[in-house]
Amino acid sequence: MKQVMMSVLLCLCALTASAQKPQNNDFFEKFFNAKVNELAQQLCMTEEQKTKFTPIYRKYMKDMGELWKAPKAQKKKPQGPPSEEDRVAFAKRRLELQKKAQSIRLKYIDEFATVLNAQQVSRIYDVEDEIQRKTMQRFNHRHGQGPGMGPRQWKKDKKE
Repeated sequence: MKQVMMSVLLCLCALTASAQKPQNNDFFEKFFNAKVNELAQQLCMTEEQKTKFTPIYRKYMKDMGELWKAPKAQKKKPQGPPSEEDRVAFAKRRLELQKKAQSIRLKYIDEFATVLNAQQVSRIYDVEDEIQRKTMQRFNHRHGQGPGMGPRQWKKDKKE
């Protein structure tokens, strides 16, 4: 009887673990498609441009995602308040990440130019930043942080 119960529990655990991944991937795929649609609308892309742009933008987003995931995987839990050295090191790491992000953007600007016209290329990152800002506002609003309040500000207010 115990073996049967253990087998059932293991099967249920395996099913729930495997069921969660496609939902997560499905969410990110829907989010990606919505972002591409918004970029296409804001930049007045033709259907042909959008079709050619999508795989390039997918590679761009993958490269950017890998860049921003790496520091989170290496992050250690802080022991007490940060020291002056920790703050300086954090600022340096952040600037290094921004530098790498700029190099990725520079790399892809040439690829985007093969599909988009000069006006669209000149606006792509501005439109992308605007989409990111709107997304963060919605996220913050949904999580009770109100407009203009990022997670750090919310935590400060909550402690007081």
